[in-house]
Amino acid sequence: MQRPRGGPLYPCDADWGRRAACRGGDAALFFGPVTSESKRDRERREAAAKRICVTCPVLIPCRDHALRSGERYGVWGGLGEAERQAMLAELDTEKAG
Repeated sequence: MQRPRGGPLYPCDADWGRRAACRGGDAALFFGPVTSESKRDRERREAAAKRICVTCPVLIPCRDHALRSGERYGVWGGLGEAERQAMLAELDTEKAG
């Protein structure tokens, strides 16, 4: 998935995506601005997005989708980009070991 440029957010066409708490919200909150942002601004933005994720009835399917499909950008299922990368690396290590 490419990084959305803003506007309403539509997480995916799967059934769970239609029930997502973020659906119709501002994509910039979950994916950041097109221009660069400071680390502090990114942390604040991601924390706000994750507060929405915590209330979401489809948090787990969203997280699973992001991990399985390799979503590179944004907050999905309460996890930011770096958190998903770390989780995938840990899973790869467990499979190899």
